[in-house]
Amino acid sequence: MRVINVVRFDNGALNDIESFGVFEEQLVDDVVEVAEKDFVEKCKAVGLVINEETEDEQLEELLDNSYYDSPDGFHSVYISWSDI
Repeated sequence: MRVINVVRFDNGALNDIESFGVFEEQLVDDVVEVAEKDFVEKCKAVGLVINEETEDEQLEELLDNSYYDSPDGFHSVYISWSDI
């Protein structure tokens, strides 16, 4: 089974892990959509500001990079795949 993990660190310490399991390959797009939404929301919670004019480009870059570091340097959020 594949798993998408959204992981948050605060001041270098692990704060939260939320995992989204992909039980059936035909549902992978649905699971990815939910996990990516959670990732973006956690990034916003620690300082990500989305500009309406460049929202699509910002989100694409954020998801391509698979991580976000807050402007204050105390928070990081990652999204990654794993297998079990």
